[in-house]
Amino acid sequence: MPVMFYILFTKVMVVTNNSAEMKIFSLNYMGSMIVYSILITSLMNIATFLMRDREQGFLMFLKMSDRGLFDYYISMGLWSVTMSMISVVILGGVAVLVNGVSLGLTQWGALGLMVLIGQLPLLLLGMALSFIKRQETLGVVCNLITFPAAIVSGLWWPIGLLPKWLQVIGEKLPTYFLNDVISSITNHAKLKLVDFVGIGIWTIILLAVTLLIIKISQRRGIFAGVQA
Repeated sequence: MPVMFYILFTKVMVVTNNSAEMKIFSLNYMGSMIVYSILITSLMNIATFLMRDREQGFLMFLKMSDRGLFDYYISMGLWSVTMSMISVVILGGVAVLVNGVSLGLTQWGALGLMVLIGQLPLLLLGMALSFIKRQETLGVVCNLITFPAAIVSGLWWPIGLLPKWLQVIGEKLPTYFLNDVISSITNHAKLKLVDFVGIGIWTIILLAVTLLIIKISQRRGIFAGVQA
């Protein structure tokens, strides 16, 4: 979906004939779609995989084994990192081939590093959502978070086109902070401390929420399908 969105908004629904403006827009929209892809992976896929493995008793089996759950969560994290890097490669490749986007090696490296760091709060959110009891409810909740977050934080179209009150909300979301950092990297702009602080605060908050949910689930005997 992010690749289709990128081609649609940069090649089909062109809003200006100014080549310089389109070049900047194509560059910025590449970053937005990378963040959108990470958002989908974290909320739609990670949350679903964790819930499925818990419901099928796989986590219970691992918890009772010698290795425990540590390797499982490491593998899920590595899978997420891999998917994020694939998103960077695919969307970056499309941007280069379709719109002639050009970035230096240092920029690509910084972009990849920022993707790894910036996805942490979204992964934690996906993990927290995986404790929703019903698959149908999880799907609804993920949709209700993913698409409004993408719109409000300016991933689908520039945040400046939204009403002021929505901009205020959007500029406080982790997806906005990550997208803004990527935009600064790709446009050779100065990195903003507020973006890193925002990502850090969201990571701490969601880590605390996730750990609290795990603790509550253990007391109720939900986590890993066994009594704590």
